[in-house]
Amino acid sequence: MEPAALLATTFGKQSWFWGAAVAVVGLLLLANLLLFVFVFARRLRDLTRVRRTARFERECEEMLDAIESASGPHDLERMRARIRGFNELERPIAAKMLIERLQSESPEQREAVLAALRDVGGTDLIMRSLRRRRPWRRSLAIGAAGLLGDTAAVPEVIEHLSDKSRYVREASVRALGRIGDERALPQLADLFLRPGRAGAGFVYEAVLGFGEASVPVFREGLSSEMPTVRLTSCFGIATVLEPAEARAELVRMLEDPAGEVRAAAAESLGRIPGTSVPDELIRATGDSVPSVRRAAVTALGSYDDAGALASLVAALDDADRDVALRAGESLVRLGRLPKAGSLARAAIDETDAWPLETARVLDSLGAV
Repeated sequence: MEPAALLATTFGKQSWFWGAAVAVVGLLLLANLLLFVFVFARRLRDLTRVRRTARFERECEEMLDAIESASGPHDLERMRARIRGFNELERPIAAKMLIERLQSESPEQREAVLAALRDVGGTDLIMRSLRRRRPWRRSLAIGAAGLLGDTAAVPEVIEHLSDKSRYVREASVRALGRIGDERALPQLADLFLRPGRAGAGFVYEAVLGFGEASVPVFREGLSSEMPTVRLTSCFGIATVLEPAEARAELVRMLEDPAGEVRAAAAESLGRIPGTSVPDELIRATGDSVPSVRRAAVTALGSYDDAGALASLVAALDDADRDVALRAGESLVRLGRLPKAGSLARAAIDETDAWPLETARVLDSLGAV
């Protein structure tokens, strides 16, 4: 028997069947109606939110202009009350706009903004926001405190170095590096010497921001069991120490068991050249690791010392093409220096090795 016929003869005669069918259709219609209402309400809410955001951004722009003005805000009480009344939508918008402004301003301008924000209660709002439940809200507040250079926020930002969110921890590292308050240096040093809880690059830049105070951290890093820490410390030492002291530290790192550390030491020595090239750097041009030889021959081009010429000429025949090319470029650079220049040019004239030809072409393009 056909299904339609069966329906007509069996279910079609049952009253419960039609009742159930009507109920199902009704439920489907109701579901469609509810879905329509939900979508409409969502779009209406989004449209309202966009309008409120645009209106608040204009208001916030005016407030920031008043805070940054030479005379400061005129109606302090009104502005304090308005800032205290910022809601969940307005607080993050205000923080983002403040950060955008501060990024393009000088340290002096940031100090003036910080003083004005203290007067109107803005720094109190930032401090409260450091305790928000959502990580992105905490990181926004930390970023604002860092750009403002607010030393009053340092103890609490230090606590966020142990935040459960890596995003917040790295925001804290950046902020503490910008503020430069030495109360944070021990914790940042621990992050640098025992990496993993925050991006190594963020921590290195933060420690580097402390200048001379960071020297003990980088010196300790040179003796770390971790090659990555020793490597990064080479660049830190070259940046924060006086050249003569830095060279003494870096020369001994050319004997490091890790090739990547030796390469970093050689590269760092090239950043702090002198008139006399270290013998250890010349020997590094014969290292078993190509990256070390590349760094060494490149560094020799920064020293105005004819003692490097023999090693550079020999490196033109290196089995590694990059080493040979870097040697040619270094010879071309030495040819421009006052003491070693004449001898370097004579050495260049005596050979037709391909790395020199390539280096000359690059030099004509301003690339050497």
